Amino acid sequence: MKHAIFAMSAAVASAIAGPAISEGTTEVAWGGSNPGGVMYYMVGVAGTELGKDLPDINITQVTTGGSTENAKRLIKGELDMGIVYGSHVYMSQTPEGPFAGGDKGTMLRGVAMAYEGPTYFVTLGDSGIEELSDLADKKVALGPPGSGTVFNCSNILKAVGLIDKIEPQMMTFADAGRALANGQIDAFCQSSSPAAAVTELAETRDIRVLPYSAEQLGAISETYPFYHTGTMPETTYKGVPATDMPYTTVYWVAHERVAEDVVKKMVAAAYDKQDALAAGHKAWAQMKPDIENFLKLGAPMHPGAEAYYREKGQWPQ
Repeated sequence: MKHAIFAMSAAVASAIAGPAISEGTTEVAWGGSNPGGVMYYMVGVAGTELGKDLPDINITQVTTGGSTENAKRLIKGELDMGIVYGSHVYMSQTPEGPFAGGDKGTMLRGVAMAYEGPTYFVTLGDSGIEELSDLADKKVALGPPGSGTVFNCSNILKAVGLIDKIEPQMMTFADAGRALANGQIDAFCQSSSPAAAVTELAETRDIRVLPYSAEQLGAISETYPFYHTGTMPETTYKGVPATDMPYTTVYWVAHERVAEDVVKKMVAAAYDKQDALAAGHKAWAQMKPDIENFLKLGAPMHPGAEAYYREKGQWPQ
């Protein structure tokens, strides 16, 4: 039995049943995001690189809206793994926020910290938009429906008092980049970096990443404690200087049903090939255990990941 996420209802039933075993191969459905998003490329690289060393594990990259959808589909049993914001792991335990009214995320298990991702607003260099307050009355793409980007962008706009002053648009990252270049929107919001949609736009147009004031950064972290201030390096995008902005931690998460030996093999291969993963997407260079911080979110580490970290002497005493 194999996962076939995008086929008929039978495929969904297959996914809910858990990682399938077919002719000695374990099928793992791993949710990322849609093209143009960081998570999409991270999972694609992981599937390719880990697959070279793990012939008995077949990783299927599942295109999703991003973190929010990944968490929800993990909770429903439709995914085996996903890239998920720490804030979403935390909120799903109650559940609250985008998970209110649904099942608790008691089946979520940590594997590793994937990366720390900033949230920022991008516009064209000649747009006349120079700071966040200039977004008032402008068309701003917040990301695709169900994405963690929409979650982050909405939180930040609320914290700085702009959520009711913009004209929100929902579209994929790639579509947002094209729409901005074509003058159909005034700006778009992006979580995580480097994002392909922004990188590609910066190659053909002058872009501006809007700065945050110290007051705005303080308001964001005070309103939503799961954000912290970090600096996006000047090497991230062509022509964009180092910029302070709100960051959130993002994790590689597995469903509790995934076998311990499968997760242990995958996490071991990921650390062994971290340089190759990072060559495919820079965000993988940040991967680390981050065990204590994950446990504070209210979910345990996966037994397979725990076994690996204990063997390596990385489990906290």
